Order: sequence, then C-alpha cells, then structure tokens
Amino acid sequence: MQNDKRTELQTLESEDLAYGQTAWGCAQMRARLDSEAMTQLRASLSAPMTKADSWPSLRELLRGKGFDMTPRAGRLRLVDLQSRVEICTFGLLGHPRAELEKRFGGFPQMH
Repeated sequence: MQNDKRTELQTLESEDLAYGQTAWGCAQMRARLDSEAMTQLRASLSAPMTKADSWPSLRELLRGKGFDMTPRAGRLRLVDLQSRVEICTFGLLGHPRAELEKRFGGFPQMH
C-alpha cells in the first residue's frame, strides 16, 4: 500500500512538472515561506552560493537547481525558473546583495 502511494505521488509530481509547476511556484514574496521551507531552500542552495566565483557562475549554478535571480527595488530576488515566481530575497537566504557585490563586483545587467 505504501509503495502505491509513493508511485501515485511520483506520478503527480511528474505531471506537475510537465505543466510547469514546481514546489516553489506557489512561494510568492507576499506569502513568505515558513521556517521549514526556508531551511530546506537554504540547504538546497548552500553549494551554489558557496561555489560561485562570479555572477555568471552563480546564475549557472542556480539554474542547475531550477532557480534564477533578478534585481528589483534595490534587492536581489530568487526566482523559480519555470514559473518565474519571486520566492524571496537573497538577504533572507543569508546572502544579501551587498555581500554578493563585494564578492563578485557590481551586479551586471541580465536579460
């Protein structure tokens, strides 16, 4: 019975991805993530945030995890790659824009 539920859940997750849905697609800036989801997100992005040595490498590593970044209103925001939903600021992830600009230089124009 438990295997049937896992298979059903995997099928539903696959169908969601086929329609452009991700687990982060509903995590909009207005409705902040709960602490558990934020902890999971920080853990998932720890390696890319640590390994990146430039803005282009950070963007490439984030995209490999299904995310992107965009500047808005003076802040750098994490964006779900498929849904384009803004999830949170990099400051909430523990990596404020000012810190990243010290590491990589000024934020480049990205299209």
